[in-house]
Amino acid sequence: MPQVTDTDFSRPLRVVILGLGARGRVYSAYAERNPSRIEVLCAADTVVRSGLYPVFPRWEDALAEGARRGAEAAVIALPDSLHASASAAAMRLGIDILLEKPFGCSMEECDAVRRVQRETGRLVLAGYVLRFSPYYRRLARIVASGEIGDIVSIHHLASIGFGKASHAFCRGNWSVEANGASALVQKCSHDFDLIGWWTGGRRCRRISSFGSLVHWRPENAPEGSSDRCVDCAAATRAKCPFDAERLYVDDTSLRYHFAAMDDESMRSVVSESPYGRCVYRCGNDAVDHQTVMMEYEGGIVATLSMEFYTRDRVRLTRFFGTRGEIAADGRAISVRPFIGEPYVVEPHQEGTHGGGDDALVRAFIHLVRAGNSPARNARIFDSEMSSHRLAFAAEEARRGCQAAIELETQQPEAYETAKRNT
Repeated sequence: MPQVTDTDFSRPLRVVILGLGARGRVYSAYAERNPSRIEVLCAADTVVRSGLYPVFPRWEDALAEGARRGAEAAVIALPDSLHASASAAAMRLGIDILLEKPFGCSMEECDAVRRVQRETGRLVLAGYVLRFSPYYRRLARIVASGEIGDIVSIHHLASIGFGKASHAFCRGNWSVEANGASALVQKCSHDFDLIGWWTGGRRCRRISSFGSLVHWRPENAPEGSSDRCVDCAAATRAKCPFDAERLYVDDTSLRYHFAAMDDESMRSVVSESPYGRCVYRCGNDAVDHQTVMMEYEGGIVATLSMEFYTRDRVRLTRFFGTRGEIAADGRAISVRPFIGEPYVVEPHQEGTHGGGDDALVRAFIHLVRAGNSPARNARIFDSEMSSHRLAFAAEEARRGCQAAIELETQQPEAYETAKRNT
């Protein structure tokens, strides 16, 4: 990648933000804190408005206005079903994009984005914030250093947390798979990307997966419960961990999903919005647990478990190598070699996603300012496509109840090349 100098930042990057949900607001907030780095020309959202720049209800209008005003880049944080079409439109206007995962709701949509990327040569950088956080960068360096020898197995647990899971995959946008991406694709694209990083870019040869919706079903609703939590008897609500008032009013950890986060607004959410519905009567079909097993070149086996019914929202990883092991809990990295003293590293983490959000935006600015390099841009995009291919293959295995799917040439190379380039 060409060297980036200070002169590349003599003026802010002109961007359009398509979608001002939780993710879009992260990028908008970065621009507010760093006006010398990013200038938001306009945005698109059906609900949120801003006094700082024009906000259009239709993303097509925002993109056209941004292009008219000389937008260099677009952040695409729209609903999943719009990612492929908005990405293609932006690239064909000569605009580089920061694209929230997933790239599309099917592998066919992802492949369509890839074709446009190759036609236009534009930069497509996925919103994989974890790969940019100091914690995960340090973990990847330790794994690659050979301190625990050759990696034999990786056990990775993505604990979503019962509140977050009920919000997104029961009451929320990803509750019905036909309306967007599956829970695994939407939530764990990050984790497939991390595992690909840790295995050093090896190809995944075989994949299998099992999971289902066990609990959030009408037949499991408490006796005497109602369609909305506010209509349930106090005694029933007291025993329900998924009570909407408890999750959105009493607790504040999920409020970042909403534009208005004060107590009064949250009470309105509970009483009037879909997020106040009984979790057992949402018409949802997304799985509430899923496990994926992958066999990589060289015999490395990795398991990824996505669990909803947990108190903690954390990623736990164990690495088993020929000369030691590593236990990582999202805060501390415990390295335990077979010869020598064990030690613990606690990388500094500050900001959302441990600093990964800000680092991602900085990397995106660098890549755009470094100039259009079609070959480099294609390598970055191809490495990010690998995680999508695995997620969709895992879903194919789960739905088909297949013991394993042979992948052969499913993924392109260059995980490590792409990581160096970013």
